[in-house]
Parts: sequence; C-alpha cells; structure tokens
Amino acid sequence: MKKVLLVAFVAIMGVSTINAQEGVLNGGVNVGIPTGDANDFYGVALGAELNYMFPVADGFTLGPSVQYSHFFGKDQDFGGVTFETSDASYLPISGAARFNVSEKFVVGANLGYAVGLSEDLDGGFYYRPVVGYKIGDTTQLNISYSGISNDVLDMNNVSLGVMFGL
Repeated sequence: MKKVLLVAFVAIMGVSTINAQEGVLNGGVNVGIPTGDANDFYGVALGAELNYMFPVADGFTLGPSVQYSHFFGKDQDFGGVTFETSDASYLPISGAARFNVSEKFVVGANLGYAVGLSEDLDGGFYYRPVVGYKIGDTTQLNISYSGISNDVLDMNNVSLGVMFGL
C-alpha cells in the first residue's frame, strides 16, 4: 500500500518537473463537516491536496490530483457506555477538471479512487464537486462536497478550503 502511495506521489511530481512550462502546480488545505452516515461517527474532517493542472482550452484545465483526508472520530454513548470511534484517513487519487466561469469564479470536479489508509478501512469511489472564488493571482477560496462511496459506509463532507499556486 505504501508503495502505491509513493508511486502516485512520484508520478505527479515527475509530471510537474517535466512539463513545468505547460501546467500549474497548486496545493491547499480544507476543513469540513461530515454529512450523512459519516456525521454519526465523525466530528470534523481536515484535508490537504496537490494538483497539477494543464490548460486544454480557454479557461478550462485538467490534471492529476492527490489529496489526504482525515476524519476525526467522535465518542458514541450507548446507554451509559461510551465507545470511541477511531479516526479515519484516506488518500484520494483523482483526475481534476476546472472551468473559469468568470474572472473570479471557478467550478470543477474531481473523480477517482480513495485509498483507505486506516486499519480495516476500505477505499472507494471518490467524487468532489468544487466552487472557487479567486482572491488573488495565485490564491482561491473553495467550497466543496466530497464523497467516498463503498459497500460499508459513505464518507461525505462539506468543506471550506484555500488553494495556493506553487
């Protein structure tokens, strides 16, 4: 599993080195509130991401993306007995698309697979629609909804984040 993560990271960094004149490397952080099933067991989600976006048409970019998502477990009370939910971590590896709707607004989505990093945690299909507002030449505020779907549990959250050009 760790080898897969290392290969994914090296591949993205290799693409950014080879095609530095063609694409844009950006990274960011976000904080989210779990929704749906995840809200029952987790209190907050934190994430970090790294994208390398290639321009394919005027105002439209595509590229690989890797994120890290960490859900912090909540204590569960069952009739006076308290159980602690373990934290859950995922590594979503996806393709990202972004479209500049105007000079300030961006819409987009990520689609891919999230690798479960925590013990006994299955990965699953990863999706993330995003709306961004540019607050500078290389800085953008984002609001997004991300989901990881598998046969056991859907891990969803609504998050607010900031992206920086690197």
